[in-house]
Amino acid sequence: MTAARAAFDRATLAFLAVLIVLTATRIWALFESPLGLYFDEAQYWMWSRSFDWGYFTKPPMVAWVIGATTTLAGTDAEWAVRLGAPLAHAVAAGGVYALTRNMYGAWPGFWAGLGWLMLPGVFFSSSLISTDAVLLPLWTVALYAMWRMIDTRAMHWAIVIGVFLGLGVLAKYAMLYFVVCTAFAAWRMEIVRQALAGGRGWVAGLIAALIVTPNIVWNVNNGFATARHTASNASLNLDDMFHFDELFEFIGGQAGVLGPIIFFAVIWAIWRAIGRRDALSNEDKFLLAYILPPFIFISLIAFISRANANWAAVAYPAIVVWITGTLFSSVNGRRWLAGASAVNAALGVAFAIVVLSMPAIANQAKGIHTAQAWEQTAREVMSRAVTQPGEAPFTAVLVDDRATYFELNYYWRHARRAGAPLPPVRMWLLQAEAHNSAEASDPMRAEEGGRVLVVHLQRSYLPFVAGDFTVFRTVEHLTVPLGGGVNRELEISVGEGFAPAPRDAAFQERLNTRNEP
Repeated sequence: MTAARAAFDRATLAFLAVLIVLTATRIWALFESPLGLYFDEAQYWMWSRSFDWGYFTKPPMVAWVIGATTTLAGTDAEWAVRLGAPLAHAVAAGGVYALTRNMYGAWPGFWAGLGWLMLPGVFFSSSLISTDAVLLPLWTVALYAMWRMIDTRAMHWAIVIGVFLGLGVLAKYAMLYFVVCTAFAAWRMEIVRQALAGGRGWVAGLIAALIVTPNIVWNVNNGFATARHTASNASLNLDDMFHFDELFEFIGGQAGVLGPIIFFAVIWAIWRAIGRRDALSNEDKFLLAYILPPFIFISLIAFISRANANWAAVAYPAIVVWITGTLFSSVNGRRWLAGASAVNAALGVAFAIVVLSMPAIANQAKGIHTAQAWEQTAREVMSRAVTQPGEAPFTAVLVDDRATYFELNYYWRHARRAGAPLPPVRMWLLQAEAHNSAEASDPMRAEEGGRVLVVHLQRSYLPFVAGDFTVFRTVEHLTVPLGGGVNRELEISVGEGFAPAPRDAAFQERLNTRNEP
């Protein structure tokens, strides 16, 4: 069979057809989604307005992607901000297909690519822009290039690895697991050591380092803001360690991301691999090297602190390839494989129906309601922020919650472009130093503290915010319905003469007292 015929055989054509249809459907769903931007997405959108090599809490790639999609679309509507997500997962699915095809054959490649597109986590991730969505295609291509370098010993695959490893780090620092996994694979496998020899490993590492260097320089110039934030996500507390509940929640969360059948298939396959570890194929050993280190490390973090299910996302491409190759080798395995895709597809369709057509039910799900009705909320605040007849104009709008900060800036964008006389949105500082991107970029300034509209989402902070003004009065309680009996509750106040109290030990003691039950 010629290379051209192999590239366009029935398995490839079937996969491309599924890929195009599903990606087009997911893009259509972005247009129809009733969900406003999550605050993370609104934050990334704000970053995308100005090019930089790093931002306060994330590397720059997600902002670059949003900048590209909104520029190409000619709009920064919600669907355009999110457009990179389904496109990224389409690329990731292509990488999964290519790797599985190279390892196990054309039709296993089809089922692996389809399996990736059907994962419940991919259904969800395709509906919002995130660092994981941007990272995964880069990881998958690097993984494919690594296997091809093992096969061919060709230097050009080392170059591909270096490029995508470097770009992956600019997407999310979790890409550094690739280095750890490769080192583990080299320790366990002679063929990996041979592939990295001859200068190929050095070339890949040098290229990746050159790509990442501007971000390192940015971190140095900004007090390692992104690196410190990434490290703090683990929330290590030496006085409160060993959380079995967090560990079980993390492990159980994988069933929600991978789907129930794939989840139990992974457990079975790992148990089977332990029992026959001396008979594992090179494919088994290679893929396990890119599965086990992230899962073991994140499970440890979950046990001693906490971990979100998606923190192990870099292991998912190898999981899908490995499980597909393992199951496809038998008739019963192929039935389980088809059943897993069918169950996951049903879960994904049900999720889409609930989000698109049943907002009252969707709002009961954890996190969904946080993206609802921000445009309405922004309109309500806007009506109070514009100058009223006979009153002095507001010099700023102060918020005590970063979600409110980013959402107001996004949903006021059209009014600002139209020349509406809206005051700047500023972030109230709880501590002496900034702890998030909003506090770092737009803290409340003394020169803008003459007459301030204060919007509280964190009601318990109200006395502390009031203490930062010489004159302060509460105006009203604002309720914004989100649907399904869920509301967003805001306190609206007016402060004059911004003069923040010292963030000293006495202030901290008052704050700690507030947190006591």
